[in-house]
Parts: sequence; structure tokens; C-alpha cells
Amino acid sequence: MGASVYVGVLGRNTLRSVAYFRYNYSDTYFQGSGKTNENTALKYASYNFSGIGIGYGVTKRLTVEADFGYFFNKTQQSKDLFLSDSTVLTFKEKGYGLSNGGITLKYGVFVAPAKQVEITLGAGFRYPFTTNPQMVDGVQLNRDVQPSTNAFGASGMFFYNKGFSSITLRVFSINRYDYNFEGKDGYKYGNILLNSLFVSKKIIKYFFAILQVRNEWKTNDRDNGTNVVNSGFDLVTVSPTLSYSIAGRWNVTALCDIPVYKYYNGKQMTPKYSFALSVSRDFNLGRKPKTVIQEK
Repeated sequence: MGASVYVGVLGRNTLRSVAYFRYNYSDTYFQGSGKTNENTALKYASYNFSGIGIGYGVTKRLTVEADFGYFFNKTQQSKDLFLSDSTVLTFKEKGYGLSNGGITLKYGVFVAPAKQVEITLGAGFRYPFTTNPQMVDGVQLNRDVQPSTNAFGASGMFFYNKGFSSITLRVFSINRYDYNFEGKDGYKYGNILLNSLFVSKKIIKYFFAILQVRNEWKTNDRDNGTNVVNSGFDLVTVSPTLSYSIAGRWNVTALCDIPVYKYYNGKQMTPKYSFALSVSRDFNLGRKPKTVIQEK
């Protein structure tokens, strides 16, 4: 969601490029809706992730998008283990590499610029760059630090936008469902339902403040048909966001994710905070009108 401010369909022959970076840090276990420190193995977990998205307006109602991402690191640090001979054991595991890629088609079923209303439906699929799990020094990494699901997925989305020009306010929502297929090792990641509500307010020219409230609900993972106990969750996050348009061309956005409600099945490490930065720009690739020179 690092670049989620820029959504909806594009104008015909408009190309949109988006690049973003996200950092996430976790150091708290939850069991159900409460914290727990009982029999926990990790001290913290974190990742640094960068993504690129490209969108193109095929017609004034149809937009095609492609995206992919890369984990610079996906790290888990274990707690110190003190042995009887005063030896301290610690273990850090780190994965890195390309995440999954995706292709999405969006169609504006109702687009009324004069009324500042848009209703858009979308569908797409995600694909792994490899179906094999990552190995380091001949050892397969823990699933939680793998950069990819190593499996395919499909998604559907619903987008609604309503603007209020008299008060320079915009309200929009993104509702998305991701279905993950089973990988060749028999492991299936849980499906995710994501619902986000945004309120965007113009502060001064080119400068906007945005508040996002997001709910993510994930079903249990399944390993060869059996539910994985320590998987699946219900998470509510508030994301204050600032967006600035440089000369009306380059859009720069910064946001911070603050979890306000957590419910986790079993016992799981949960996010403490996250921040993201994104840069985007639209390019008009349509033919420019010819200049007519009249003879005197």
C-alpha cells in the first residue's frame, strides 16, 4: 500500500510510474488480542522492501498495471540463549531477493469527472519469479524470511472515489481480495481481504494531508491441507500520510503505519510500526495536436 494514494483508472495514453520503499519493524508477540512473552523465540523481525509499478491508460475507462518488488533483507533475530558454561548463542536469519510480480486490469464502470465520482472494478494475478524456496549455504531458509510465496495468486478489487471541490476534500476507498494458490511444496498462504478508507484534504497548493484507516483480515495458511495454527490474523492500522506534488508533476508521498488493533491466531510476531516513501509521475503519451500555420 506504499503508493496507494495513486489509484483508479488513468486517462487514455497516460503512463504512470510509481517507485516506493517500505521499512517494517516487529518485536512483539500476540496470542489472540493480547501480548505474550511465553516460549517466544525471536527478539525482533524487520524488512526493507522496494517496489515499482507501471500503469497505462488503454482507453479512458480501461487501465492495465504491472508491478514487482525486491526485498533488500527480510530478517529474523533470535533471542539470546545462555548456556551453562556462560556461552551465549544467538542466531540471525536473512532472506533477500525478488518478491512476486503482478498484472492487474482496471475498468471504470462509472467515471464522472464533473461530479468527481469514480467507481472502478479490477482483477489480476500474481506470479513468482521462482517456485523454488531460497537456499543460503545449501540450507533452505525459514518460510517467514523467504522473499516470495513461490506460488501464484489471483485478486479482485473495488475502488470508489468522491471529491468535494468546494472544501478541497476527497474520500476514497480500496477494497481488495487476494487468493493464494498452493505451491508445489503443498504449502498455501492464507487469503487476504483488505479494506481501506482514505480522506484527503488539500492544505495548500500541491500539498495534501491524507488519513488512511485499513483493515487486513487473513485466513490460516495450509500445509498439505492442514491448517497452520500460528497463522492468520485481523489487523487494523491507521496511516497518517503527507503528499506533495513538485511543480504539479512529481508526486512524493510519506506515510507511517500505526497498528491500533491486533488479533492473531495462535502465537505470532506482529508489526510494531512501518513507514513508506513513494514517488510517482504521469506521462501523456498521446499524440500532440499539429500546429497549423496560416499563410499571409
